[in-house]
Amino acid sequence: MLLPYFVAGSNHWTVIAAYLILFDIINAYGHTNIACRHWLFESKWSPLRYLIYTPEFHLGHHSYYNYNFGLFMPLWDHLFDTYREYRRPEPIMQPANKQDFVFIGHNGGVGHFLTAPEFSVYNVYDSYMRTFLPVKLELLVSEALMCMMRLFYSTYKVSRYLVDGNYVGRIICVMHGPVDYLKQSSFQHINRNILKLMTEQHRISGTRCFGLGNLNKMKTLNDGGAVIAQMVKEDPYLKDKNIRVWTGDTLTTASVLKQIQALQATEIFFVGANGKIGKAVCELLLAQTDIKICIYSSHQALKHPRVSYTQNLTDLTNFKFVIIGKTLAPGAYQKALSLLSSTSASPTSTTHYLLDYTVPFFPLVKNDNERVKHIQIGVLKVSSTKFLRGHYDVCMGTAQNHIYPCHAGCLLNLQSGKEEDEVGEIDINEVDSLWQRALSNGLDNIAVDIVY
Repeated sequence: MLLPYFVAGSNHWTVIAAYLILFDIINAYGHTNIACRHWLFESKWSPLRYLIYTPEFHLGHHSYYNYNFGLFMPLWDHLFDTYREYRRPEPIMQPANKQDFVFIGHNGGVGHFLTAPEFSVYNVYDSYMRTFLPVKLELLVSEALMCMMRLFYSTYKVSRYLVDGNYVGRIICVMHGPVDYLKQSSFQHINRNILKLMTEQHRISGTRCFGLGNLNKMKTLNDGGAVIAQMVKEDPYLKDKNIRVWTGDTLTTASVLKQIQALQATEIFFVGANGKIGKAVCELLLAQTDIKICIYSSHQALKHPRVSYTQNLTDLTNFKFVIIGKTLAPGAYQKALSLLSSTSASPTSTTHYLLDYTVPFFPLVKNDNERVKHIQIGVLKVSSTKFLRGHYDVCMGTAQNHIYPCHAGCLLNLQSGKEEDEVGEIDINEVDSLWQRALSNGLDNIAVDIVY
């Protein structure tokens, strides 16, 4: 950069701009943490050894601090005796084709596309956001994008991750979006594509263990994965491959149960209590606490003295804690939420909490609403890199080092060598023991900001 100045007595702005761009490129290269081990960079007779620094050279500065100062030419460190050789430790790598587990996901709408690294690497840990479009139009846009992608891809793959230091997992999505899961005519096609994905991954990597993401295990779609497990048993290729199908819903039940118990509430309002997770949570709450539960449903599936039913959603305004385990029509909550937001909604100024474990999670109220707080629950934080390392958390609508319990539950099954399917109804007798295993592996519920 100084050469034009010494020659011409001045510098053009383009030279300065070129220098700044080149500076950023070389600086980024120096922090890539890769090993460039070639005689051009390592031989003492090669000029490049002294003129161009390598990522390992710069790692030596971070490791030894008082050595390898040169940015970007090692020449000065060689001249002033501040050069020190550094070799990055070779990581213990799993085989390139190893894949012990696949979590079968799906598209979660336009907001899901926005978290894909192909769109922006800075969005991979963002929540799924709604656009300015009306819900129905947004769903149609999402479906149009899915249709275009299906012309070129049958699945969408995310990078692999390491489980318990020994197993390799991966998230692979079938190319179906929310609209497909709303149409009963699409159900058979979706189930066939799930089976096709399982077959392909077994052929490619010998993968035996598969987890089903949220919509891929709907009761209406395949009876909580039971239909998929049966299809595997009847498939000419997969039937003798010892394939395992897991929903991970036992750990989701444990996660939601523990977060409700932590509220120490005497009563709750429950939307979605008749679903398999909601039903299991309610049964355990009634058995382990004295809580009263008001369920929003026309079908009275749970008979208990401390359980009541209502078909009026505005009754939730009478409760401080509302548990949401079912996605309703976009306008269903609006009347009740407008009542909660008004100053005359209740005789006290109590803040009402909508605790939502539906996936994908979309905000129902604005962040500045002091009367109503819509909070996501049913999410685990991962505090142990021994149990989980890698890209298990990207494009999921969660923060970094967070994981949905259904996903984590499948990984605990993998770790324990579970050789039974986990599909259909939830075995409530396994909930507490599985939760203890989750805690022992560095998994726990995310903190929920509630004022008691």
